[in-house]
Amino acid sequence: MIHPASPRTDMSMPIAGPAGRNGPDTIPVVLSMRDLSLSYEGADGELNPVVHEVSLDLRRGEILGIVGESGSGKSTTALASMGYRSPNVRVGGGEVLLGGTNLLTLDVPRLRTIWGRRIGFVAQQASLALNPSLRIGAQLAAPLKKHMALAGKALHDRQVELLRMVDLPDPEAALRRYSFQFSGGQQQRIAIALAMSCDPEILVMDEPTTGLDATTQARISDLLRALVRERKVAVIYVSHDLGLLHALADRIAVMLDGRIVETGAADDVVVRGGHPYTRALMAAAPRIGTANLPTPAAGASDALPVLRARAVVCTHPGAGEPSVHGIDLEVARGETLGIIGESGSGKSTLLRAIAGLMAPTAGSIDFQGDKLAPLVSKRPVRTRGEIQLIFQNPDSSLNPRQTVRSILTRPIRLFRPDVRRGDETAEIRRLLAAVRLPDSLIDRFPSELSGGQKQRIAIARAFAARPLLLLCDEITSALDVSVQAAILDLLKDLARENGVATVFVSHDLAVVRALAHSTIVMRHGRVVERGETGAVFTDPRDPYTRALLEAVHDLPPAEAPHV
Repeated sequence: MIHPASPRTDMSMPIAGPAGRNGPDTIPVVLSMRDLSLSYEGADGELNPVVHEVSLDLRRGEILGIVGESGSGKSTTALASMGYRSPNVRVGGGEVLLGGTNLLTLDVPRLRTIWGRRIGFVAQQASLALNPSLRIGAQLAAPLKKHMALAGKALHDRQVELLRMVDLPDPEAALRRYSFQFSGGQQQRIAIALAMSCDPEILVMDEPTTGLDATTQARISDLLRALVRERKVAVIYVSHDLGLLHALADRIAVMLDGRIVETGAADDVVVRGGHPYTRALMAAAPRIGTANLPTPAAGASDALPVLRARAVVCTHPGAGEPSVHGIDLEVARGETLGIIGESGSGKSTLLRAIAGLMAPTAGSIDFQGDKLAPLVSKRPVRTRGEIQLIFQNPDSSLNPRQTVRSILTRPIRLFRPDVRRGDETAEIRRLLAAVRLPDSLIDRFPSELSGGQKQRIAIARAFAARPLLLLCDEITSALDVSVQAAILDLLKDLARENGVATVFVSHDLAVVRALAHSTIVMRHGRVVERGETGAVFTDPRDPYTRALLEAVHDLPPAEAPHV
């Protein structure tokens, strides 16, 4: 149950009926975008168009999904719907109307009276949206004090209620903690609580469930449905997850190269999409079922495992309980091990221990038959190159002051003596092509790239070192399905041609099903199930594994286009 903190003043005519998947067009429009065109201004002053004459209507009590490849303008359009533009964005034309006011004409002080109170926002990277120097309680209190004048017990009760709504464990204790003390998925839940705090009439959500496991994603989806049903909140939901949008959204708009190429009821777009790009997205999307799934690379060899971990325990400083409890695993040449589980289950912590970014408190980790030093700083340079970790959040791993050229040149010079200085640019272009990025980005800075483009740069940087062990932490979470398919094919090629061993952590069960030879399921820092991937997915033994699989929004088959 969503409890409104105060009544809302409607901006338009009375509602004609309940909003729903196929609700009537007489439901009032709360936000209207007309012929919006936006460009990014580069360091040289050149304008790079990213949004071309986009028109959208958002109705009260509906969820409008926006889907498309990374770099298609989804996030830029979503931000513009709030009136927000980064300093290097230029408006080429159009307007965004909220109750008759063009948000693009308002200055920041005026917009700040709207943001949080009338429009809530959930960013793609919650770790960047939360202030690491403030406790969670203080961050939740700020908008509640400013916009709703809450204080004392009323303020505290609302803070606890918000954290309970997003299913955060022990809300009372969470209020006293800092954002960096939570997992990525938990940080996203906190960001969603912040966006909901003042009972806004519009929510703008940019990949809000990217870092969440299937069961938590389902709970957040249920919460959004409750908001829409009970409070008639209007939601703009940007995502590359077609299955999620099909299950959640009333309407879907498909973006390609900054333009809306198709829009309609969710079922019409996903099942009966008419545009070739929409059909291509559907064809590239992995499914949980065996149909339409790429076959994993040939089985792993019986040789000495590339990676072997025994009884690994990891405890974060100041934590009372270990995050990882006695984990055993092995990965051979050419093998991919999938790791699935809820956010906060210890998956990323285990990867960081293998990479040497934190020292295990117990147990051992062997690489190529030799015991690894606990910290990467104590490992030989060659080993550092042979073990590569790709982080979930590229913003925390890409130097904002370096261009793409500089970012990719560094691992080549550190770990690739076979590449001469005069051949570095050619190698960089080969890496960009491998991750489906154009040469034109080579001298761009990370701030000039979309979230998905930045993730592909992080992947290319890891590939540049020619690793023997690749540790992947949610590396496809920011990618659209077509680019995701290309990255998965690239991982399979690395395994097949170079014998690369891969540990693949993901909340996307369909991707794990498509890629991994074997899978382990983690919960509360422990392995609750392990086995050959097909067996884990088709005949799960543990109740938690079954719950994960049941929560997945699998895509229906697309209908053949009418001729």
